[in-house]
Amino acid sequence: MTGQGEPHVGAIFIAYNAATTLEQFWKDFPRDRVRTAILVDDASRDGTFELAQRLGIQSYRNAVNLGYGGNMKRALSIARELGMDIIIDLHPDGEYDPAAVPLALERMKAGADFVLGNRFRTTTAPLQSGMYVWKLLPIVVLNAVARFVLAVPLQDLHQGFRVYSRRLVTELDYEQCSNGYLFSFELIAQAVLAGKRIDQVPVQTRYTGKKRGASLKDSMVYSLGVFRVLALFLLARAGLRTRLFRGLRAPKADA
Repeated sequence: MTGQGEPHVGAIFIAYNAATTLEQFWKDFPRDRVRTAILVDDASRDGTFELAQRLGIQSYRNAVNLGYGGNMKRALSIARELGMDIIIDLHPDGEYDPAAVPLALERMKAGADFVLGNRFRTTTAPLQSGMYVWKLLPIVVLNAVARFVLAVPLQDLHQGFRVYSRRLVTELDYEQCSNGYLFSFELIAQAVLAGKRIDQVPVQTRYTGKKRGASLKDSMVYSLGVFRVLALFLLARAGLRTRLFRGLRAPKADA
């Protein structure tokens, strides 16, 4: 547990049918680094919510499936209500190694607003973790395009290990992000436009079973969505803000 005089470090676990991985994930998670950990179950049908309660995790359950982004919105809102100052966002499906948490917290305490995991120690590192080749190639391309358009030195913009500051989630308009998987990339685009400090830490991954790759259809829909967000980002930077970016404050100019 963190000290009461220190920032309130918390963790949010958004879950959907994670009963087979949740117990081991909870054993591996560095609980001594957080004051509060919550799980928000997105109407799972495999007993995820009940298992989380048996494990002693503070748990919430959606009455209907809200989708990835919809569940993230609820989880972030609960985190704010609970007073979390630093919010670790990690999925309990075993895909991302929680060993990256301590370094990410160091980066946050050093002034970062947003920390992303980076799977690309080398370009092919995810393949060694079990990722399909056909999934890796579009991710590499999407990362390159997004890095160029957003003008950020970040290697991995499409992954699921994230840590947020309270200031970030308070000042960004995450309710305007989508309810699907595009939510996370939209949040990054908002953060860049708002001038937030984004850092990255290396993270190990493990891809097995269904986690080895989304369907080709889902991958195509996501990829098209990324290009749409980048186009809206460029329009916003030119002064034509759509709903996704309209509520953001421009970064203050240096004195």
